[in-house]
Amino acid sequence: MYRLVHILAALLMLASCARVSPALREASSLIEDHPDSALYLLDAIPRERLASDREKAEYDYLTAYSFYKTYYFLDDSSEAALQRSCLYFEAHGPNVERMRAWELMGTVQTASARHGSGLVSFRKAEMVAREIERSRLRMQMLSLLVAAILSTLVLYFWARKSQMEKLLLQEKQENERILSAAEELRSSLSRLQSKNAAKPAFAGLDTLDRLCEQYYVYEGTSSLQPKILKEVRSIVEGLRSDERVRKQLEQSLNNTSDDVMKRLRAAFPKWKEEDYSLYLFTAAGFSSTTISTLLEKDKPYVYNRLYRLKERLRPSPDGDFFLSVLEK
Repeated sequence: MYRLVHILAALLMLASCARVSPALREASSLIEDHPDSALYLLDAIPRERLASDREKAEYDYLTAYSFYKTYYFLDDSSEAALQRSCLYFEAHGPNVERMRAWELMGTVQTASARHGSGLVSFRKAEMVAREIERSRLRMQMLSLLVAAILSTLVLYFWARKSQMEKLLLQEKQENERILSAAEELRSSLSRLQSKNAAKPAFAGLDTLDRLCEQYYVYEGTSSLQPKILKEVRSIVEGLRSDERVRKQLEQSLNNTSDDVMKRLRAAFPKWKEEDYSLYLFTAAGFSSTTISTLLEKDKPYVYNRLYRLKERLRPSPDGDFFLSVLEK
């Protein structure tokens, strides 16, 4: 009774639906557990009404398979249908249907004692199975390759992001270092200015003072523009590498400390310019942080270099004078 109701429901569905391909799917879902119901359903479908050769080949295969599952042999019309299905899928694929059709053909032929023909059909099914496996392996390799590429891209962009964040952090730290050095420069040069009221200690002192004041007033707001950093950098760079600016600072120190730089250069004519700069910046009252910024060296290097410089000054005739200027 259940089987009859199921078949009638399927027939009603077919009568109300212009397309029959859903019925093929319905029959396919019934074959394993209810092959006789699938066979009844397929018998109700006019083969000539199927829309394409592909559907007809599927219909032939399903008809043969449901008949074999029901009766365990094929009659002439069912075997002819299976043969048509094998030939279509052999020529057009897909491989899964091609393999199943030849496998069923081999089973039917072997069951009817046509062992030679059955062996040929099984070999064809085996060849298709190998093709499917190779295709599956290729897809797996392609998937792995795509996954590797995607992983590489993710790692690249992650590393790139980390690098950019690191560069931004370094830039921020460098800006803070420059501005901190600028503030110390302002204080130290202001002291020099007060000792040498007749002549300016440093031409950029007014600009430096103004920029540092702007920075500390507007720090953390949108008013702090890169231009401020640029101008501060230009002043710091001047003390680093501009001979004219360096000479101006030397002259200011000479005016306040008994020509100390002139006497130092005369007493040690073979010193490197970096040694004169280290003495100049230390005597001007710059901190180790500022000096390391101006010389573009690490603090340990500055400490070690200054220690060696003092040791070279001690035995000289004016050693006490040179050391006293450093310790003011």
